[in-house]
Amino acid sequence: MNTADRQLAIWLALLTFVTYAYFQAGGGWNQNSQFDLTRAIVERHTFAIDAYASNTGDIARSGGHIYSNKSPALSWLAAIPYALLYAMSHGSSIESMIFNTYLLTVLCVALPGALITAMIYRYGRARGFTAPWAAFIALTAALATQLLPYSTIFMLHVTSGALLLYAVISHRPIAAGLAAGFATAMNYLCAPALVILALTRERKGRFAIGAIPPLILLAIYQKICFGSFFTLSVGREDERFLTKGATFGIFHFPTLDAILGISVSSYRGLFYFAPVLIMAIGGAILWFRERIDRRELVGIALIVVTLFIINSSFNGWDGGFGIGARYLVPVIPLLALAMLHCRGWLRPLLVALASISFVINFAATAVDPQPSGTIPHPLTQYIFPLLIHGHFSSDVPITPPWSAATLTGRTSVNRMTFDEAIVFARHPPGSDAAEWSSFNLGEPFFGAGDARSLIPIAIVLAVGCVGIAWKARSR
Repeated sequence: MNTADRQLAIWLALLTFVTYAYFQAGGGWNQNSQFDLTRAIVERHTFAIDAYASNTGDIARSGGHIYSNKSPALSWLAAIPYALLYAMSHGSSIESMIFNTYLLTVLCVALPGALITAMIYRYGRARGFTAPWAAFIALTAALATQLLPYSTIFMLHVTSGALLLYAVISHRPIAAGLAAGFATAMNYLCAPALVILALTRERKGRFAIGAIPPLILLAIYQKICFGSFFTLSVGREDERFLTKGATFGIFHFPTLDAILGISVSSYRGLFYFAPVLIMAIGGAILWFRERIDRRELVGIALIVVTLFIINSSFNGWDGGFGIGARYLVPVIPLLALAMLHCRGWLRPLLVALASISFVINFAATAVDPQPSGTIPHPLTQYIFPLLIHGHFSSDVPITPPWSAATLTGRTSVNRMTFDEAIVFARHPPGSDAAEWSSFNLGEPFFGAGDARSLIPIAIVLAVGCVGIAWKARSR
């Protein structure tokens, strides 16, 4: 790849990173549980989160101790920068927790998410696509899909998606195997993808060599915490999340409600919240007809279909509090590779759908990427009403003690902090901790919940996209 393309890849990653880092989505059981494990490793040199678990319901129990029920590698990764933060502050105030979690999200989620943009662009250029088209697809994946809202939360989906993308497109089999193994240690759902890649890639032996070390670390972690190399944390989680007779307590035969729910429904549909991803189907068909890189296409298709089946088999397929199909976020970069192959009349359609998708995901990111799981139509009943009016109808069902009276404002409305398992349990409505548990970087200047706080990032996006378009066209 020449210098101009490398520069453009950097520009794309920088614009994406700045956009992701502009937002902090606030607390919640999932991210609190991940942060608890990071704190336990650094502060107490243990994997048990007994000292912190009062802030989450996402727990597993074993041997009289409490552990996070999440796959652990994101917390491992975050322990590196957190060790430095803890050495400098030793603080456990809610203000330091909000600040530290924001920095960990930026470094361990937003940064890997931004690299997805560069990887897609470089992949597209290497496959002969024009610079403007490769850049557009890269930005579409980054800013017009659920990669945007989930890059602002300390969750594992975006980072594991970045690792999975690298494992698919890298020509270095050992590095690809290492990425796939680490993705599995970070997100159990990536395990089938690792197997598929091991069977479909060339130089399978070298790929396996790379994948083994992270899997060994995962097995050791599970042995220490749960007594067996092969016992997953989800198998020891709270009984309220387990289904009797289900595999690992959580998997059963796919249901129609789940299939429609994670695909097209207004509740959690992947294609509802990012309609541009529908174009991956057309792109995959054209890719197959081109008769090039079919082995890669088959691997991608198998990964996407397998994760879709697993998600629809999960007893918690909806993902609880979240926007769109949370468990399918890691396959979004792979769908973008198929979208590169769209041509002819499909391209203007893709551009139109990308515009709609950006509005949806930017709104969700600005307002709250974690709407209550009880809201049937979170986009039209919750996200848009808040962004436009600053409030939503009291008739919308929402998990108490949240209510239409406590969730007001046009931006950053999540009031749950990182030291409580029930919102307002420790920090009442109107307190600084509740008001600033989620935020964007414009709100300190315009005020919490003020829509004008979105003006700076809107300007950055407009200028950045114009600059990238100009640079890409010059290629």
